[in-house]
Amino acid sequence: MIREFQYRGETFRVNAHGVAGHEEVFIMHLVDGEEEGEISIDRMTEENDTSAPIDAICVMLCDKLIIENSIDVADPDGAFAWVEMKTLRDVLPTRDDWATH
Repeated sequence: MIREFQYRGETFRVNAHGVAGHEEVFIMHLVDGEEEGEISIDRMTEENDTSAPIDAICVMLCDKLIIENSIDVADPDGAFAWVEMKTLRDVLPTRDDWATH
C-alpha cells in the first residue's frame, strides 16, 4: 500500500507491505511534493503492537520523525486523515478480468 495522509498539518506518504500487523512500514515527510525525511519500522522483527491498525503505526512513526527532524508542524493539533488520491494503476486483476482470460 502506498498512500498519502495529513497529520499535524503536514503531508506524509506511507509505503507498507506485508500482512496486517507484520508489515514493513516506511513513512516519508513531504514538503512541496519532495521527500524531506523518512522513518520506518519492520513490524515482523521490531517491538510493536501487532494488533494496532496501520493509521496508529503511522501516527507513532510521524511523532518520532517530527521529534528527530525538529519539524515545525503547521498545525500541532491537526488530526490524522487519509488523502483521497486518484488510482493510477490496479496491481491485481478483478474477478471479471480473471473470467475473461
